[in-house]
Amino acid sequence: MVRVMDFSYTEEDEMVRETAQEFVRKYVLPRRNKISYGGPLPDDIIKAAADAGFLGFNISERFGGAGGSIQQMSIIVEELAKGDVSMALPVFVLLVNGWPFMLERYGSEEAKEEILPSVVKGRTFFGIGSTEPSGGSDVMNEKSKAERRDGRWIASGEKVYISGVGESMRLPGGGGFLTLLRTGDKSLGSRAFTSFAFMIKGTDGNVKEGVKTTLFENIAREGLSTGGFSFDGVDIDDKYRVGDVGKGFHIIMEGFNIARIYVAAACNGAASEAISMGIEHLKTRNLFDQPLGRQEGLQFELADTYTKLQSSRLLTQRAAWLLDRVYKHGEKVPLSEQNLAVSMAKMTAPPTAHEIITKVMVWHGALAYTKDSPLGAAQGGVMSYYVGAEGGINIMKLIIARELLGKEFLSYKSA
Repeated sequence: MVRVMDFSYTEEDEMVRETAQEFVRKYVLPRRNKISYGGPLPDDIIKAAADAGFLGFNISERFGGAGGSIQQMSIIVEELAKGDVSMALPVFVLLVNGWPFMLERYGSEEAKEEILPSVVKGRTFFGIGSTEPSGGSDVMNEKSKAERRDGRWIASGEKVYISGVGESMRLPGGGGFLTLLRTGDKSLGSRAFTSFAFMIKGTDGNVKEGVKTTLFENIAREGLSTGGFSFDGVDIDDKYRVGDVGKGFHIIMEGFNIARIYVAAACNGAASEAISMGIEHLKTRNLFDQPLGRQEGLQFELADTYTKLQSSRLLTQRAAWLLDRVYKHGEKVPLSEQNLAVSMAKMTAPPTAHEIITKVMVWHGALAYTKDSPLGAAQGGVMSYYVGAEGGINIMKLIIARELLGKEFLSYKSA
């Protein structure tokens, strides 16, 4: 089937963009460096993001969301990243869209009614808790488990390098994570896993008994925490099970496809802002009695980096458009086609953004190495998604190769 992509944005899409741009001008740019280097996202910015409709934007109106498209959410995330190039705010927003969306698709009515409206109001955080101390990419060998007893689940294990642990403990309505737990024998393969809405602090403000949290010190993206949580014999009500028993692996993988689009959009936004800063610097910075922009070597670098950015943006836009065919229009798009589009976008955006930001830092010279410039925060922020978050670059390459060659060519056992 030939899919013809319409590159034009609708009037509603442009309204979404303008709303995000105005939000950045009003709330983000005046405090850009404080967000980049000054600790947790301010509570008033989280509240303002909720009031603007950015939190739970993808969630249906029934639970207080806007029922927005993946393309529109990508627009929001990209614009937010142009303001907060450290990635803290855009990543907070993309997490509380992509993963609550999966909860709405597969969760129980009771869990959805409890969690989703609170996420939309900015009272509750809800993200993804997948990575374990033994690694994040080898999901099939994760060890955290849950055993069913008398209609409930008893869970034990540990998750690490999780975004939003601090926010889950700090927000008045708590927070949690779509978490993958082993519920069957290893011989079952991917059917050995079930996903849960694991609330480390409930919407009632009570910390889950038996859960211990820890926080890591990020080298960048200081406005959004990275941490972990361990749990030993923790009781989980079956209402927090997300999807059927044994379907958790595929639910998590589906969620990653959406999250990877948003991550790519955020990286594109930070890179776009860096390019804009670079162009202004090349025009206005004078050395050797002329603007830097007259140096042919720098012109060539600008042409290369700008073209790479637009290529990355097009890959991301196509992936978002394709998944909207599935979720908004009900089209049957083969999973392999979805995986290819998403993985190409996620493989491209973080390294492209990192390359662009690094070049612009070199153009700026010593200033870029100080906290008076946001470029260092941008470089560190996108690096999080270069090294592994939401799937490392080499994992994206493996997915692309798998879809092109077939599973029989994989060097590892596939689900």
